[in-house]
Amino acid sequence: SGCASEESLQDHFLLQWLTARCFNVDKAEAMFRKSQQWRAELDMDHILEWKAPEVLVKYSPLGYIGLDQYGGSAVIVPHGRGDTRGLLSSASKMDNIRYTVQSLERSKVLMAEESKRRGVAICQQTCVFDLEGFSFREFTWKPALEFVIDVMQVYEANYPELLRVAYVINAPKIFTMAYAMIKPFLHEVTINKIQIYGRSGWQQLLLQDIDAAVLPKHWGGDRVDDDGNEFCESVVCMGGEVPQSYYRKNRTKDPNKDYKTVTVGKGSSETIKIKVVEPKSILRWEFETDDYDIGFSVELEGSEQPTLLPLRRVNSHQDPEEGQVECSSPGIYDVTFDNSFSYMRSKKLHYCIQVSEPHGDLEQ
Repeated sequence: SGCASEESLQDHFLLQWLTARCFNVDKAEAMFRKSQQWRAELDMDHILEWKAPEVLVKYSPLGYIGLDQYGGSAVIVPHGRGDTRGLLSSASKMDNIRYTVQSLERSKVLMAEESKRRGVAICQQTCVFDLEGFSFREFTWKPALEFVIDVMQVYEANYPELLRVAYVINAPKIFTMAYAMIKPFLHEVTINKIQIYGRSGWQQLLLQDIDAAVLPKHWGGDRVDDDGNEFCESVVCMGGEVPQSYYRKNRTKDPNKDYKTVTVGKGSSETIKIKVVEPKSILRWEFETDDYDIGFSVELEGSEQPTLLPLRRVNSHQDPEEGQVECSSPGIYDVTFDNSFSYMRSKKLHYCIQVSEPHGDLEQ
């Protein structure tokens, strides 16, 4: 049990992992251990101290409004009013995921405090996803769809049984097609907790789960802000269009980072060899291309399982790509930018690769 915190080994937390794997102990243990590794890689012990980019705080559609009737956290996500394209253009996908995860961790802290106050274990939340303003075109924009799927996979793999119920409200008919795209990435247990409604049928259900004094008036409760705002925007960020001044492509590159520029010829690739000395070092990258996409992969030379990040095409001409991976072993890591699929165009690439050792030193 040395890989987990004392709190995460309490009976009610362990029961969540068993429930998520239908009480198959071996599968539950494998899921739990993999999640603990993920938490270490993302430094989750300090996630609440992380300062999110301003654009995410101001424009991510999300709000914790208080507690539901069961003591769990009550969450409203006005997704239909959000600008996912703008958020992903202004902050890296990793930071967008990290911001979502940070909110989940805050929710867990609130429920742990309520558990102590009530003397019973409380570890599930009520979520309301409002799709008013939903755009199928924006939802199916490839980076946005990939982001949604990545968030769901993170949630499913690391927060089992955190969800008590999810109300999807104001869903247009076209959402049926959108839901069909993401449903295969959801566990059956999660699917059974999702209730989808159009413009009616959900109002009384919300009031059964969330007290009228807690639920904002816009969603059928009695609560308003001091200024009469019925959305309660003091606690619920309604999203909105992200100003392009936040877009990363419009910002000056960090002068403290050593960016390099190369041209990757048509039908060829460029491999940067990075020497890692300390195990558990973090390999970080940032890159963008002019005009066209490029393939990207990370491998460890001489390893029986060399692939850390399989080759995939990245739309780095639309938004700069950022990411990181933990290097469990010392060695030479091959960071490859692949253009072998393009027989017509060379790609101008701007990149920065850094290695952060476990004790915090940074190498470029």
